[in-house]
Amino acid sequence: MTVADSLEDLRARVLAADEARYQALYAQDRAALERLLAQDYLHTHANGKTEDRAAFLATILAGRFRFVDAVRTEQQVRLAGGAVVLSGKTTTTLDVGGATKVMRNAFVTVWVEAAGGPLQMLHWQATALPDA
Repeated sequence: MTVADSLEDLRARVLAADEARYQALYAQDRAALERLLAQDYLHTHANGKTEDRAAFLATILAGRFRFVDAVRTEQQVRLAGGAVVLSGKTTTTLDVGGATKVMRNAFVTVWVEAAGGPLQMLHWQATALPDA
């Protein structure tokens, strides 16, 4: 296998893990999210608020808002030591108490391979994009 092949395999694995995470968010699937988020996961929202894994899971499972759709573009996958960085842009549609909210963000995520296990997200960082 060439280096290019292994990088392409890594890209496919990270994108598949990220899609599984979004599917878990849509379904508010706690078990799947627990498998996909590292124990020391941090989630930094576009407004600057940061939540640890427990707080983020509580926010999602409380149902204050529900992820409906997330269209990702300009995704780049880079290897950084033992971590994988996925970045890009997303247009995310949420249901907030019956009202639709659409957010446009740039994002950076960091993924690590759990010991003998799957890729897990270690960090999410969003930055609000200006209106088009």
